[in-house]
Amino acid sequence: MLASSIISLLKRTKVFLIGDIMLDRYVFGKVNRISPEAPVPVFLTKSSKEILGGSGNVLSNLVSLGTQTSYLSIIGRDDTGTKIKNLLKKLNINNYSLIIDPLRKTTVKTRYISNSQQIIRVDEETSENILKKVENDLIKKIDKFIKNKDVIVISDYNKGIITERVCKYIIKKANLLKIPIIIDPKNKNFEIYKNSTLVTPNQLEASKISKLSIDSNTDTEKCGRMIMKKYNIKNVLVTRGDKGLSLITKKGSFHSPTISKEVYDVSGAGDTVLAVIASTFNKLEQIKALTLANKAAGKVIGRIGTSPIKLKELFENEQKTYNNKIFDIKLLCKKLEEDRKKGLKIGFTNGCFDILHFGHISCIERSKMHCDKLIIALNSDSSVKKIKGKNRPINNELHRAKVLSSLKFCDYVIIFNEKTPLSIIKKIKPDLITKGGDYKNKKIVGENLMKKWGGEVLTLDYIKDLSSTNILNKIKI
Repeated sequence: MLASSIISLLKRTKVFLIGDIMLDRYVFGKVNRISPEAPVPVFLTKSSKEILGGSGNVLSNLVSLGTQTSYLSIIGRDDTGTKIKNLLKKLNINNYSLIIDPLRKTTVKTRYISNSQQIIRVDEETSENILKKVENDLIKKIDKFIKNKDVIVISDYNKGIITERVCKYIIKKANLLKIPIIIDPKNKNFEIYKNSTLVTPNQLEASKISKLSIDSNTDTEKCGRMIMKKYNIKNVLVTRGDKGLSLITKKGSFHSPTISKEVYDVSGAGDTVLAVIASTFNKLEQIKALTLANKAAGKVIGRIGTSPIKLKELFENEQKTYNNKIFDIKLLCKKLEEDRKKGLKIGFTNGCFDILHFGHISCIERSKMHCDKLIIALNSDSSVKKIKGKNRPINNELHRAKVLSSLKFCDYVIIFNEKTPLSIIKKIKPDLITKGGDYKNKKIVGENLMKKWGGEVLTLDYIKDLSSTNILNKIKI
């Protein structure tokens, strides 16, 4: 899968995140001597920084990945809570809510760092369950946030926000709405996570839950399957530190070894994995999503302090040439500039191409005969549903794009979300638009625009009775 395709996918992913938010404070300094008062090191402070921690770090990662994330959490009426609110404003997310519990202390974790090593961590927090009234307010907010999402994420640091009632309510609601629910679990009472789609315990947590020791991939698989069976959980992702990640599903198991060359700080790596897995869940092949999550974790543990993964880091070793054919609009326009400087004729066609058949191939091949470079605009999954109904497409957009890009007649593929590719046509201004013969008595999208810049619209003969719909009907028979 190409980087541009995955980035486009991430930008369309709608996530609802809920969990324990905290402030991560880092104090940097030096230890050069032992105190004369007691046999302890003397820490001389040089600088400090404060960033979002806990579910706030998951949020930072999701925002950095470009997803459309809604967020819900609870803070106290204190200075730490105010700092968290200010940090959230800097993230520039539109849809979030922080419920204030006046009796609660907002969690802050202060880490003292010397020579890239953590000397001590000092925690200030309340870990008791939230009050009933606050819990009721939280559930009301959940009802507003949960609708029309691609995935729901619970980041449970066991600080009292994700109570048994709250957790079970979200899982039940998600299952009714048929939305995947992914949980990073810290509560020892694993019953509260029953019926979820995916849980992401670390190796120690998974071992304690299953009461099994984990020393190998096989051990991890046994552990994961035990958790799946006992708690009716569909998938288990175990984060295993320097051994990488292990994903156990009903269909099989996948293991991705660690990628990091050097480990400076593992804090927050699980949050990064959670964010990448959530934003690509059911969108990418499982092994690809796992590899991306592992790569992201490898990047963040190679630096000091929790910090979100950046898209450019995630794809910096991807091939950055134009040899691949799947583009976003920005890169496509740049490539077309180069083509036009060479005097090449730009052709354009579009469609769902859900089940690619000979009729499609014939039209694409003949389209290419009339131009030097052929762009195929592909309806995204959401676009296909708008046109053909909730049971389509059969093949997801990334698979369809990859199949089209393998055709020698195709030069560029671009995915669009609207019902029609009109906005793309306006931006790229092709010299030619082609459509199959079933459009002979219909208005072709972009036809009027083409007249403005002297473009051509060509209707191609279509092979009768050959369509994806007819093929599906034959299969049903």
